[in-house]
Amino acid sequence: TNISLTCVAEGDPEPIIKWRKEDFKPMNTLIGPTEVYENKVLELLKISRTDMGAYLCIASNGVPPAVSKRIVVGVEFPPMIWIPNQLIGAPFGSEVILECLIEAHPMALVFWTFDGHHIIPGENYNITTERNEYRTHMRLIVKRVKPGDHGNYKCVANNHLGEGVGSIKLFVTNRERSPMIVKKIPSQPLN
Repeated sequence: TNISLTCVAEGDPEPIIKWRKEDFKPMNTLIGPTEVYENKVLELLKISRTDMGAYLCIASNGVPPAVSKRIVVGVEFPPMIWIPNQLIGAPFGSEVILECLIEAHPMALVFWTFDGHHIIPGENYNITTERNEYRTHMRLIVKRVKPGDHGNYKCVANNHLGEGVGSIKLFVTNRERSPMIVKKIPSQPLN
């Protein structure tokens, strides 16, 4: 989908209109990616979530001050999830942190499940959630890992456009036991 933003300014002499993103990131315009675009109409091509943010229309004619107008562009999309570590081993009695990174707009309703059951923070679990713009960083802290914590954890995110699910497998190891060799295989020369 393409969108057009229009900026009209009057003055004597006639003002020059330039567009830029407030965060100075390049804009995907008719002339290709550019940081500054000179025209009354800014056409953004194939808009995606990376095009979200504030755009500035700046009008100047050499007579101070230049004037600007801020326009915020939002792009709606269903939740997308990234799991940094999908398989985690933790010793019995330790604390382990499971992480989930989510992008969604509008913001998603987010939660954790364990073996299909909704996780509620409390004695065994703590949940932290950091949000900014359209990103959410969610952490599930499993306190004092026990054998019953072994299993499948899911990070779930929902908005009106869809659902995203990320999976993490946690396995619990016995802290008291050191690694042992089950069977020693003699080395053989390579031919």
